[in-house]
Amino acid sequence: MSIALVLLAIFSTTFGAIWVAVTPREAKTERNGVVLGASLASAVIVWRLLYLGLYSGVYPAFDLGVASLSLKLALDPLGLTYAVIASTLWVFASVYSLGYMASSHKQRQYFSFFLLSAGTTLGIAFSGNLFTFYLFYELLTFATYPLVVHGSSKEALEAGTRYIKYSLVGASFILAALVMLWRVTGGVLDFESLPSALCAAPSSQAVVIFFLFLIGFGVKAAIMPLHGWLPSAMVAPTPVSALLHAVAVVNAGVFGVLRTVYSVFGVDVVQSMNIQPLLLAICSITILMGSLIALKQDVLKRRLAYSTISQLAYILLGAFILHPLALAGAILHMIFHSTLKIVLFFSAGIVAEETGYVKISELKGVGRVLPLTLGSFGIISLGMVGMLPLSGFWSKYYLMRGSLATDFWILLVVLIISGFLNALYFVPITISAFTGKSDLEPRQKTRALWLMLVPTLILVGLGLVFGLWPGLTLPLVDAVVAQFFSL
Repeated sequence: MSIALVLLAIFSTTFGAIWVAVTPREAKTERNGVVLGASLASAVIVWRLLYLGLYSGVYPAFDLGVASLSLKLALDPLGLTYAVIASTLWVFASVYSLGYMASSHKQRQYFSFFLLSAGTTLGIAFSGNLFTFYLFYELLTFATYPLVVHGSSKEALEAGTRYIKYSLVGASFILAALVMLWRVTGGVLDFESLPSALCAAPSSQAVVIFFLFLIGFGVKAAIMPLHGWLPSAMVAPTPVSALLHAVAVVNAGVFGVLRTVYSVFGVDVVQSMNIQPLLLAICSITILMGSLIALKQDVLKRRLAYSTISQLAYILLGAFILHPLALAGAILHMIFHSTLKIVLFFSAGIVAEETGYVKISELKGVGRVLPLTLGSFGIISLGMVGMLPLSGFWSKYYLMRGSLATDFWILLVVLIISGFLNALYFVPITISAFTGKSDLEPRQKTRALWLMLVPTLILVGLGLVFGLWPGLTLPLVDAVVAQFFSL
């Protein structure tokens, strides 16, 4: 029954994509209904799977042999975490997209690949071995490429080319790691069997394989200096930017690194390789450099892009500390960063659509014209800084506890400095928006604006709820930690 639900979750949006592709251009009502219905159905199924997994503690798998390899779908707490984040936020992005794209061209193409990307993302989440993971991971690149170049401008095409080049280079590193892993382990690729199989592998070969995976997944995870594709991809429509930076692509890279550390190698093997200081240094540099570069950006979406680069490194930092508290912080940040950052992109998109402003220097006084939008941006910015009562506080709290528990006190300094830099590049935007003067006149709220505004406001409420009651997420977080640590 659970495996049937897994297949249904993946293929509901895939069938929706096909339906949208064959729907006549003028049938907008039908197309919009399919988009929303498919996204909602997929999310409901994933939440049902989450309930069944946490309630029963049983995570089934489905293995389809193909020659000497196998396509395997499986449930586990880590995969369900990524699936819940992606499927839930895809519903909000669907509603937002209906408003944002209401008067845009090539809507049929946009929504077809929009839904196809959703199904592919769930395929990554529910992959039970590295071969299946790799297939879905690369499919996601090609499913999201048409969304990046949707505007068809010279800038969009250049950004799409860069995105493909970076992604394919990353894919080549992952493939090389896969081949080496296959030879070292004698063909073992299942996540549940790999850590024990790698225990007997020569340390030098294990280190090479690990860094091949890290570089490969690090492209989408935007680890510096592999981040170059991400800021340029901001030319995509705002809902796509939100999905790229908060849900699908970047989280796919982060999820790949988490799988590498915990499902492929395991805590004991990674510790035995003596590479932890280097990994933590890479994350710390990415956290601080991303924040420093964000300070210099005047284009709002580019500032958000560099903020994403910095914030993703928080998750990787928690993963590389190799402690239960730090892993809990990483999973919490994966959840909370996604729900917070997507609001910031939604807000930036509303401002751009309603005013034509895309630069921070142009936003003086705009908060008086768009108070709900800029108010949402301001509230969520505090969450990104790590202030209560927003959810962002709790993930950073657990990361700090994990750092102290392992005597990596220097990481505490990195997190504090980063929080200060976050405040420097976020808070002045809101202050300027509500204190400056603007020549703009208030506009009547249209249906398209409400379709963009409502999901934004709901997600703001969600950020507050998680901040006030973080225990709502702890059953899932505890399940992930228990999956990899014997507590």
